[in-house]
Amino acid sequence: MEQFDVVIIGGGVGGLTLALRLVQADVKVLVVEKDKNPGKIYKGELLQPKSLLHFDEMGVVDDILDVSHPLPAIHTYEMKEHNDGTTETMAYIPLHYDRLQTRFPEARMIPHEQLKNILLDRAKTFDSFHYWNPATFKEFTAMDEKAGRFDEARIMYNQEEHHIRSSFFVGAEGRSSIIRRAMKQNLVTTQYNHHFLTVTFPRPEEYTEARMYASHKSFIGLFPLPDNEIRCVMLIKPGDYNKMKKAGLHTFTDPFIQFEPELQDYVTQIESWKDIQLMIPIRHNIHEYVKGNAAIIGDAAHAVHPMAGEGMNLAIQDGAVLGDLLQYMYQSGNLEPKQLKQFEKIRKKRSDRLSMLSHFSALGYAWPFRWYQWGRVAALKRFERHPILHYKHMLNISGVGWWQYTPMDAVRFAGPSWLYRRRRFRKRSKLATFSDRDDYPWRFRNQ
Repeated sequence: MEQFDVVIIGGGVGGLTLALRLVQADVKVLVVEKDKNPGKIYKGELLQPKSLLHFDEMGVVDDILDVSHPLPAIHTYEMKEHNDGTTETMAYIPLHYDRLQTRFPEARMIPHEQLKNILLDRAKTFDSFHYWNPATFKEFTAMDEKAGRFDEARIMYNQEEHHIRSSFFVGAEGRSSIIRRAMKQNLVTTQYNHHFLTVTFPRPEEYTEARMYASHKSFIGLFPLPDNEIRCVMLIKPGDYNKMKKAGLHTFTDPFIQFEPELQDYVTQIESWKDIQLMIPIRHNIHEYVKGNAAIIGDAAHAVHPMAGEGMNLAIQDGAVLGDLLQYMYQSGNLEPKQLKQFEKIRKKRSDRLSMLSHFSALGYAWPFRWYQWGRVAALKRFERHPILHYKHMLNISGVGWWQYTPMDAVRFAGPSWLYRRRRFRKRSKLATFSDRDDYPWRFRNQ
């Protein structure tokens, strides 16, 4: 019988963030990861500023900055498509991370496996880190249903069955979480009227901006990666994927050439539909992240629509906060499972807010009507031109803070952009930024 302090089921970015935070405090951790090789399923590559702040606290941010691509702004182009296949720009709307009052006023693009390997390699430098791969969590074999406590798990590793005991178990294994099912948590699910296609292809060295192009019937996104590559996404209707495959690869590449002619010689390097992944967006939430001595993080707890680039970041931020709490519990000697509810109290509210924000971002591109595009353009222009709306939107999606949307925002949409008090704005924006006391209140309990 093997004993650990914390067993983490799932060795993705969220699980490894949690593990690294714990082993840095000499907490004995086992990470159980079932996939030996990287899968073909697309996983997040955009790091929001809050995630960078957490990685800075963990001492790995420099490694990440060295191999990632900076995005100080997201450039949106609303386009008018003519019947002859030509396009013209209706509106150009840049939204700037670099307006934020934070150490990292930018997003970063990094290949998912590269980020994962940075975290894994750093965690392996600690003797308290244990990594089983490939290994599969099967079930809990000892538990107290009444107390909601899980004591022993059965895990298959090296073709052998292991019975593992642990003080705490964490599910970081994604949407089909076994630990979530053991906690008897039901999903509240939202589905969407569109799908996405995504692939990485080469880019010109000078193509360094994140750009989104949208018309009343089309949407594509282009997000530069390091090493002169670019991640692209295309919104399609359900059912269009098979029709496009039957018609030919040009049905995927032509829209990119139409909106970005300079990418013609690059996007046409995509050789096969096998390189292009179909993503079916889904949103789900649960009521509780904690039961007894078990907790769940990332997609196991909250899958979000990918439009706002929050999924991977929510997992990272979950792992960082839960890791800090467990670290504090071991250092203070208070290992009562009820302490885990502090993690849920902090993270559930934030995750629900960002899930809803991603949901509304998706709805902005949900219907192929010209009048719908006109409404979206009007809204985006106000977000870009009004200093408070601009700052509030970027603050909220960055994860650095939360500035509540209020009925006053409707007045800001309708009124002149200069009508606001700069001194009050600076004070309010500072209050809306999360402090260490907001993120880790247990650190300040005795102060």
